[in-house]
Amino acid sequence: MALYPDSVLDEVRNSVNIVSLVSEYVALRKRGRNHVARCPFHNEKTPSFNVNEEKQIFMCFGCGLGGDIFKFIMQIENLTFPEAVRFIAERRGIALPEFSAASVETTGARAKDLREIMDAAAGFYHHALVDHADGRPALKYLRGRGIEAGTIELFRMGFSPAGGGGLIEFMKGKGYSLESLLECGLVKRSEDGGRFYDAFRERVMFPITDVQGRVIAFGGRAMGDRPPKYLNSPETKLYNKSRNLFGISFSKQAIQEKDHAVLVEGYMDFIIPFQHGVKNLVASLGTSLTAQQVELLGRYTRNVVVSYDPDSAGLAATQRSLDLFLEGDFRVKVLELPDNRDPDEYVRTAGPQSYQDRIKQAAPYLDFVLDCAIKSQGSPDDPKKKVQVINAILPYLARLPNAVERSEYVFQFARKLAIEDQQLLAETKKAARQKKTHLEPASVASSQTMKFAEKRLLQLLLGDAGLQREIIPLCSKQDFEGLVSEKIFSILLEECRDNGPVAYEGLHRRLAGGNEQALLAQLQLEEVPEDASRDTAESFLNALRTMRLAFYRQKIQTKIAEAAERNDEELLNQLMEQRVRVDRELVSLSRK
Repeated sequence: MALYPDSVLDEVRNSVNIVSLVSEYVALRKRGRNHVARCPFHNEKTPSFNVNEEKQIFMCFGCGLGGDIFKFIMQIENLTFPEAVRFIAERRGIALPEFSAASVETTGARAKDLREIMDAAAGFYHHALVDHADGRPALKYLRGRGIEAGTIELFRMGFSPAGGGGLIEFMKGKGYSLESLLECGLVKRSEDGGRFYDAFRERVMFPITDVQGRVIAFGGRAMGDRPPKYLNSPETKLYNKSRNLFGISFSKQAIQEKDHAVLVEGYMDFIIPFQHGVKNLVASLGTSLTAQQVELLGRYTRNVVVSYDPDSAGLAATQRSLDLFLEGDFRVKVLELPDNRDPDEYVRTAGPQSYQDRIKQAAPYLDFVLDCAIKSQGSPDDPKKKVQVINAILPYLARLPNAVERSEYVFQFARKLAIEDQQLLAETKKAARQKKTHLEPASVASSQTMKFAEKRLLQLLLGDAGLQREIIPLCSKQDFEGLVSEKIFSILLEECRDNGPVAYEGLHRRLAGGNEQALLAQLQLEEVPEDASRDTAESFLNALRTMRLAFYRQKIQTKIAEAAERNDEELLNQLMEQRVRVDRELVSLSRK
């Protein structure tokens, strides 16, 4: 181990304030004499990580880890003590004493060498893009995508020449060995082991940096149609894809200041919005977000808006990311851009302010989950499909800690799903209240029971041929849409109008082998206390019509709210007229 003198350690230690240092990694909040945050070294929901500015120490009362600035850097950067000392000293411009090779830890020296190699490679690629004729097509491509010269400089974008040996020659001239380049993932060895060649060839190069802004890897986009479209550096001693977020070194300060991050999918979806002033972004280096990336983002904020591409892969990735964020106790919203546009295209066409406005209007994750569940079922008119939709959202509802909030969401979902069955609504509320993750099959059965008015009307009609002649001409198929006995009523209307009154026996024959036979048997066995009068039958028919219209009015009301949010005045006026007509019908029925 490199044994630095106490005077040197004191100089390095006193050169930086621990609160400023830790704030680069963790979103601290002042609380009394200390600054507090959720611990970056273990998952927790209640902040137990404390930093004391007066004593220049940190302590986590959750996991028990504590110490000074050196200990913090050792843990957060995964460094040895000498490496941590050098890490801080280099940033503060403090010269450290030289030690012999035997006295310096080789891992630290090795990591430093590898970082120097990656930095030199980034310089080579950037020079090839902006100063060399071979890079002109790539430069034209980037400018065509709306990337400005200043942005190219800021992110040190580059170009890898097509020959396959340009980087090797350049790096050999700098004194770096082929084995070191291989270790960095910059070159590859041929299958026979006889030659080395550049890993990236004829690609636009995007340097990937760690939280300190040091180049640790590259992403290369192909020029032309040669697959793969994107080629990323392999895992190395410096680079672990699952532990890094693209752009975090550029955006961490803005994320902390705004206390929320926008998660996008790729390089261009990060760079274009960032160039236009949307600074609190990170990209997940692909659509497979990991728990380690979520933990990294959690150092800076616990609020995130997921803004992935709207294609099927992006939607699936959004749903997968929700579980990780919710496990990390994040507050999550989802941004779906119109016309299937990704953030890059949307900012270039609609403008950065429009994108910012949509970020503010991003939907709570539960709304996104519900919409996805509804789309997966098509039109969930069938009670079984509604229960499947409910089962898709219940696991997310169960995560809500507040019972009142869970209940409120149930009513919102019931409105969107048009759940008018009170038994099914009650089962859903009960499941949400008890934090269940699915409804039992019995809930499906209960949602398929006949309504009282529905059952009694059928019993009266099937028990009295004269009533059928009087009531059936007043009915339409629309009166019975969505009822459990819809098929029975449909046959009854058709047969009675074409061939006269229908008896139970005829219906049993028509429905042989169907589920409705059990309903018929139930109707036939029950006694009917009501008088078989026209007034009684009409009252049950009006009750069904009232329920149908109330249900229809509820759907109109939901559409009115949606049209109002979009400021669609034309549609809003049409819907208001529809609601007035329905209200008139309801008033008319109430007077009968």
